Order: sequence, then C-alpha cells, then structure tokens
Amino acid sequence: MTKWLSLTFSFVAALAAGCVSEPAAVADRAAGNALADIVVSRRTLTANGGRVDWCAANNLIAFDRMTGRDTSEVYVIRPDGSGQRCVTCSVPGLPEGIRGQPAWHPSGRFLVLQIQGKHYGGSRFEFVAWGIHNDLWLIDADGKWGQRLLEADYLGASLHPHFSDTGDHLFWTVRETTGQKIRQRIFHKTPGGENPWDGWHLAIARFHRDAGGTAKLTQRVDLYRGEGGFFESHALRDGVIWFSHTPGGRPLVDDIYRARADGTGRVNITRSPGTWEEHGELSPHGSLITFNSSRRFDWKHPPDTAGTLRLELWARRVSSGATVQLTDFNRQAAGHARVLTSDYAWGPSGREIAVYYATFGRGAVTQQIDILHLNGAY
Repeated sequence: MTKWLSLTFSFVAALAAGCVSEPAAVADRAAGNALADIVVSRRTLTANGGRVDWCAANNLIAFDRMTGRDTSEVYVIRPDGSGQRCVTCSVPGLPEGIRGQPAWHPSGRFLVLQIQGKHYGGSRFEFVAWGIHNDLWLIDADGKWGQRLLEADYLGASLHPHFSDTGDHLFWTVRETTGQKIRQRIFHKTPGGENPWDGWHLAIARFHRDAGGTAKLTQRVDLYRGEGGFFESHALRDGVIWFSHTPGGRPLVDDIYRARADGTGRVNITRSPGTWEEHGELSPHGSLITFNSSRRFDWKHPPDTAGTLRLELWARRVSSGATVQLTDFNRQAAGHARVLTSDYAWGPSGREIAVYYATFGRGAVTQQIDILHLNGAY
C-alpha cells in the first residue's frame, strides 16, 4: 500500500536510466545491518518505473509507469535494460486512463492488471495502489488482446492480483462498501466518504481459459470476509498465501501473515504492532522471507503518519530467523529526502531482486526500479 504515496504528488522522472553499480560497502555496520552478507551490487533498471513483476518463463520484467496526471501504462523490459516496450498502449477495447499493477501468469503468455472501472472518479484512492473502482483485466503479453475478468462495484476494489505458481488460481484483495461514513477533511476527501482502510478481505478463484480462449474465474472463495480493516495480497505459492492485515481501519500496513490457501493455519510473521511492514514473500529457493519495513526508523503508528514514513527492503533467514537489511536508500538519499521501498520482484534464479522505490525531496517525487545483485541463490 505504500505505493499510493508516490502517486499523491506530481511525478518527475529526474533520474536518467542507466547502469550505475554500487558496492555493498554502503552497509551501515554501526547499526548491525550486514548488507555485504547478501547484496553485492546495485544498478538502475529504469527511471520513472512503478509496480514490478519478473517472469521466469520469458525472463521479462513488467512494470507500470505514469504517463500523465491520470494515465498510466504497463511496459516490459529485459533485465539488462534493453527491449523496453509498452504492452497496454494499443490493446483493442482497453479503457483509457489508469492501467497498472501487472502480474505475470507463470506461462509468460499474459498478465493480470488493474484498470480503472466505470465508477472511477480520479481520487488518489482510486489509483492502482489502492484499487478502489479498479477492474481486473487479462492482457496478452504482446498487447494483442485484453479481457475483463472482474468489474468493481461502487466503492468496491480489486487490488494486487497474483497468479499462483501453478497458474491455475488467482489471488487478490477485495473491498466492499462498509456503508459507514467518516469525517471528511479538506483536500483529503475519500470515495463515498468512507474509510478507505476498512472493508477489505482476500479472495482466491480457479483460473482457466476455455477452448475459445475466454478466461474464467470459478470456484471463488472469499477469505476473512467481515473481519474488517485493511488486507493486501502478496503471493500464492505451494498452497500458501502471503498477505498483510491491519485491523480496525487504522491508516497503516501493520503485520505480514501466511496461511493455507483456505485461510486456515494463519501465522503472524512480523509481530511488530504499529510498525509499517508489507509485501512479504519467500525467495525462489525458500531460504529468505523478504518484506518492506520501517523497523530501522523511529516510526510508529500512532502517533506517526504516512507523511513521515521511510521504508527499506529487509530479509529474514528462514533457517535462523535473523533479519538483514537489503537496501539503504534513505541513508544514501541527498539532503533531507526520504525514501519508500515499495514493490519488488525476485528474479528467477534467486540471485537478483528488482526493487521499485520512490524518493521524496523538495516537493518532487522521483521513482525508479533498481536491480539488486546477491552473493548467491536464495
């Protein structure tokens, strides 16, 4: 959910794309963060890049990019930065406006996206980082066709869809109207006057395409419906779902969980109330759990708010439970800028991670995607 923060400002692509490497000696050993144990170098993949996913079948990285105040498109690029092309720019019948949050099908033949729906009103809560009034679409990887999978109801949402590792299920986050209004603030009005941090749950459905190529979602199961608060889906792998949950409609992303695909066996992974943590998932070989966290910084809600948030990418070793900080963007940022790591995607070999992050400084926001090179396969 931190992804919405980079969408509340004017988007300025001030960082040129390139291949700038940085040694892992930037580790802040005084804080006990042994970056050099895992990350050996970093390079820029692309400037003005957003939510990201990396496909093992074709070794292509998909990402979204703002192309105007109320427009965005989905692109693919090779890990070396070559071959960049727009996937959504010319898909027949695709609604205009916001198109993003791409996630690959394991086959590499198509992607699932969030696209603004008929109730879209243009508020920041309706960008793909929130998903309110977003529909789910299936898009051909070559941009030849698109098909709507789900249509959002008024004040409903579809957020952060992911295919299972077997490709036969789709996992996503759902919002339904709560019917409860909250006090509105000037310049901070919410869709329908409701609390956008409440009314969420998770959903899983079987995904298949018939003989004519029409995709269908069947046997849908809604998980934790009625529990309230904010949920966000992160991954479905080996029959295990990874997600975050914040109860009570509080304005943060609180803890990371895993559970069986039917919702049973739920386990709190982070157990750090009031600390912002999200996007937890296993590395390709299962030796690390990676996640975004504010744990290094003196930030806790309450009283702190998203306006002062700083995030870095962290990892927890499955074998020992030890945590390691993988990025150090905030310490390296110039001046008083603050940085939020947001979306990321593991490379197929487990030796690389594509990280999307936003830098907030002097009234401008820059966004880019970097590749972290690791010292082994994780």
